[in-house]
Parts: sequence; structure tokens; C-alpha cells
Amino acid sequence: MVPPPPEPQVVARARRGDAAAFEALVRHYQDRVHALAWRLTYDDHLARDVTQDVFLRLYEQLDRYDPARGAFEPWFLRLATNLALNARARAQVRRAASLDAPPPGEDVARGPPADPGAAPAPERAADAGARAGGRAAGRGGAARDRGRVVVLHYLEGLGLKEIAARLDMPEGTVKVRLFRARALLREKLARFG
Repeated sequence: MVPPPPEPQVVARARRGDAAAFEALVRHYQDRVHALAWRLTYDDHLARDVTQDVFLRLYEQLDRYDPARGAFEPWFLRLATNLALNARARAQVRRAASLDAPPPGEDVARGPPADPGAAPAPERAADAGARAGGRAAGRGGAARDRGRVVVLHYLEGLGLKEIAARLDMPEGTVKVRLFRARALLREKLARFG
């Protein structure tokens, strides 16, 4: 059973900066906001982060609530819903698989970066991966090579012959890896479209 909404006086006091009134709003809505965030994200950790963000945003924007335009609860739950949906969208983008990730269930060892203290440049990352693991046999090696080809072609601006020489593979293989990487990217983007 959902408890009744807080009295309008509690919201009014919170709008005026009364910390005890704001704390009462947090206590009243925290479980409900967490449940809403979880239902929208299906991720407890993300739902907890969203819940915290919702109350931080409420604290910052409580003066924007206008009682003349409607009740507090629908306004507040719309704020919570929007923040949860935005967090879910950001999480989905971060979870998108990289082009050089091995297929599910396949364990492909990766070598350490050239400089563990800093993010390697794309060229060094491709070269370090080639030195560390060589071209692994099977699909795992192809997946890694696809990523290297993409980095060298699009980020470094190298042509097919230059990539083939750098990765020590035939030019035709470079073309195939680039073609498959583009197809994989199209497929992954279509899921978000």
C-alpha cells in the first residue's frame, strides 16, 4: 500500500528551505523512487544511483515546482521517471559491445597496454595487441583484428595497404575485416534504432 502523499504544508516548508521538511519528503518517497527506478532500469546499482540523483535534483529544483499547476507527487514522479529513463539510456550506450570484443562464451587473452599508466594511442594499442597475443586462431583473433583494422582505418586514417603492412596480413583480409566490422556496427546500431 502506498502511503498518502505528504501534506502540501510539508512541500511548502521544504520549498522555503526547511531541512526537516525536505528530509520528510526523502523518507516518504525514497522507497517508491527506488522501486520506480529499478522497474525502469532492471539494475539495482543503477536504481540506487538514480534514487540519489533524483533527491539531489529535487533539492536543486524544488523552487521550480508550482503548486498552482498541480499536485506535487505527479510533478516529482515525472522528474524521477525522466532521470531513470535518461540513466537507462546512458547505461545502454555504455554497455554496447565494442567491435573487437570476442563473441559471447569465447575467452580470448589480451595483452597488457603498452603503458599501463596511460591510455595508449590507437596505433600503439593495435601494435601492442598484435605483439602481446599475435593473431590468435579462430574467431577471437578475427574479432581483435577487426577492432585493430577499424582503429587504424578510421582513427589513424591509414589505407588498406598500410594497414595490411602494419598488421602483417594480406590486403584482402583487411578488406574483409573492415567489411565485417561495418556490418557488425550496422547490426548493433539497428538494435538501438
